[in-house]
Order: sequence, then structure tokens, then C-alpha cells
Amino acid sequence: MRRTVWIALFGSLLLLGAAAPVRAEFNVSGSVSNQARVRLLQESMPEDYDWDVTMLLTTADFILRAADENRMGRLYADLDFRHDPTGIFADTNDLEWRLREAYGGFYSEYVSFEVGKIIYVWGLADEYNPTDLLNPDDLRWMFTFDKAQRKIGVYSANVTLSYGNFNWQTVVVPAFEPNRFPASDSQWQPWQLALIDDLIGAFPDYVDYQADQRPDLRVGNANLATRFRGTVGPVDFTAMYFDGYDTMPIYDIAINADATAFLAGQKPLRVAEKYQRYQAAGGGAAVTAGSFGFRTEGAYYTPKRYNTAIDESLLQVDNVLQGYQAIQGLVGNKWLTEAPSFSVVGGFDWRSGTMIYLNLQYVHQQILDYPDDIIYQQYEGMVTGKLQTHWLNDDLEAGCDGAYNVYHNDWYAKPYVAYNFTVDFRGEVGARLFGGDPETLFGEFDDNDFGYTYFRYAF
Repeated sequence: MRRTVWIALFGSLLLLGAAAPVRAEFNVSGSVSNQARVRLLQESMPEDYDWDVTMLLTTADFILRAADENRMGRLYADLDFRHDPTGIFADTNDLEWRLREAYGGFYSEYVSFEVGKIIYVWGLADEYNPTDLLNPDDLRWMFTFDKAQRKIGVYSANVTLSYGNFNWQTVVVPAFEPNRFPASDSQWQPWQLALIDDLIGAFPDYVDYQADQRPDLRVGNANLATRFRGTVGPVDFTAMYFDGYDTMPIYDIAINADATAFLAGQKPLRVAEKYQRYQAAGGGAAVTAGSFGFRTEGAYYTPKRYNTAIDESLLQVDNVLQGYQAIQGLVGNKWLTEAPSFSVVGGFDWRSGTMIYLNLQYVHQQILDYPDDIIYQQYEGMVTGKLQTHWLNDDLEAGCDGAYNVYHNDWYAKPYVAYNFTVDFRGEVGARLFGGDPETLFGEFDDNDFGYTYFRYAF
């Protein structure tokens, strides 16, 4: 109910903004697109599996922009409808609509103010930004959509003070939103979440599962963030601070193996999906020198809790007695442990006119004071790259995005070819390929390689 009150408040403010004069500007634009994915033949598939169509996604996106005659009051809304008959939106009968953004604002030379559902873009690096912490991600297909498409807007308010080449933005997010994850039967479910599902599924009659225990909607639980950004000569720089909740859940597990309570009907295993608060501080810098651009960005995160590993041999049960005995065997387990961490990224991009674009960077993530029993790797060190080439007056584009983890030897690649038939109509064909050990970031999706086609018409 309180969440509804906040949403109603933001909606009222948006209506007030819409009621302002819009004589100077009122514009509706958007696009219609279709993406078809076919999973490539894998050894794990049955012999009679020649094709596995995993997506036939049609999207209609509508964008509204309005402003008063002086452009000091503005309104923006982005709504899309998505349909897929393959069942990827099984919980919504194959049709899903999303209000991606909807906000109103006041803008002047020195002060601006915005309120509503907003997607923030913080950070100076490409694709991976350690300081970009305000928005959750839609990870139902993991990273097979670009970052801009994965971001979920948050109901928030922000104030920006500007002077010359410098600005200072402060953001308040009262209504917490977590990441969206794949369903338990999805081919994109990460193995860490599958392990929790296995624990719950092994003891269906004994588990009190408390899903999505997000923080209450009150002032003390609001996410707060501030960022200072400026330009001095050829250098862009930024510094930020964040105090809020992690969009990744942790699982608080409690065991009560008392036989009397069990016989009385009390479930002995409680699994609560919770979200934890932490702080982060970081910054970045970017400089352009001729056809080269150099960027770096990093952040330190105060201690967060991580789930420890689960002895999977305890999850193999055949009857009630074995189930209860297995739960007794879980007593005394340390389910959560705490450690700080940091992330840093650095790299460069290079352009040769309009024909070639190259981006290379190194991304390093590390859990400090590493406890050996957690379900996450201590180090993730990825070399990421992007190569684009343009031909035929820039109408034909070919390239490849990719990443390679130097610590665990897993990798990801996206080769593609695209053609702009007109200014508004684009077609693309390509593939997304994965490789590596099953318990690595990319390797766990080794059986999910797919080819795709994508067509988009803008209006």
C-alpha cells in the first residue's frame, strides 16, 4: 500500500508537469522491432533437435516529449509493449508492457530538478561501470541484451546544481527495486540461484520460503547518491558516493531441527530472500587525444554479505525421514559471510574516421579478505573488446563484441553484420557465443549459443 502511495505521489507530480503549457514542443516518436533467436545445436540436445527457437520478440516502443515554450518545464515518458509466443513472458501470457521512464522536470542554467521513474547513466567507461549503482537490471536473459536495454527505471527525485563545466547531482530513491532474474526453469538461470532453488526443491514440505523481502518503504530506507562531474581542459572527471541497497539478493537461512516443533507442523527450514545495505565511493576520468580516447573508472564497496557454499550431497533425499535427517545435517552451517570488494576498469577507444571503431578495456573485480567458502569467485578479470567497421557510405556495418576472463578462461563473443536499408529501417544478423567452465561467468551458458536476426523501424 505504501508503495502505491509513493507511485501515486510521483504520478500526481507528473500530471502537474503535464498541465504546464506545452505550446512550444510536443513530440511523439518510437520504434517497432523484432528479434528472433535460434539456439545453435548442442551436444546436450536430443538427436531430433535440429532447431530450438528461444525468442520471437516483437517490441513497440513509444516516447513522449513535451516542454513549455522556454523549455524550462519538460516531460518525458517511454512506454513499450513486448510480445513473444515462445513463452518468455509466461507469467503475463506472452505479452508484457513496461513503463521504462516517466518523469517531469524543471531546468534552468544553474538548477534543475526531476521527479518520476528515471534511468540514470553514471560512469565514463564503456558498458561496465563500477559507479553506476542506482538502477537495477532486467537479467532474465542475463547480458544478451545491451546494458541500456537491461536497465530498469526507479521512482526517484534528483537535483542538479550547475556552474560552467561543473555540476553536482544528488538523487533520492525512496522505493527500492531489485534486479529481475530468470525463472527457475529458464536456460539463463545462474548456477548460484539454481543452487538455492535446489535447496528449496529438495525439501518442499519443510521449507518456509520468504521471497522478495525488500526493505520497507520509509524515509530511513531510501537509497541516496551524489555525484560531482566536471571538465578541466581535455579531461572529464567524476566522483560519486552511494548509500543504499544492493540489487542482488542474499538468502538468510535458519534451521530449527527440533523434532517436537517439526511434529507440531512447524517447518524446520526457513529461507528468506533479503537485500542488504552498503556504501560505495568511486570516480573516473576520461581524456581524448586525437583519434584516441582513454577512460578509467573504479569504486570501493563496504563489506557485503555473501552466501556460502551448500553441500549438495545433503540435497539428495527420497523420503520424509531422510529429509529430516538431512536438515539436521545442515545445523551449524555458516550460511553468510562478509567481505569488502572493489571494481576498476580502464581502457581506450580509437576511431579511423567513420570507417573503423575499436574499444579495448580491462575490468577487474575482487572480493577482499576473501572467505574460501562463498559461492562467488574472488577474482574476475575480463578483457573486453568491441570492433566496428562501416562500408557503403556507412550503410553496411560489421563487427564483434566480446570478453575473455583471464582468471577462469571463460569467454563471450557477439559477431554481427547490420545494414541500414533507410535512415529509419535497420536489419541485423549475428550470433552470441559462450565458452568456459560451467561454474564461471560465461561458461555456465555454454549450451545457450544462439544465432539471431533483428529488424527495427523508427518513426
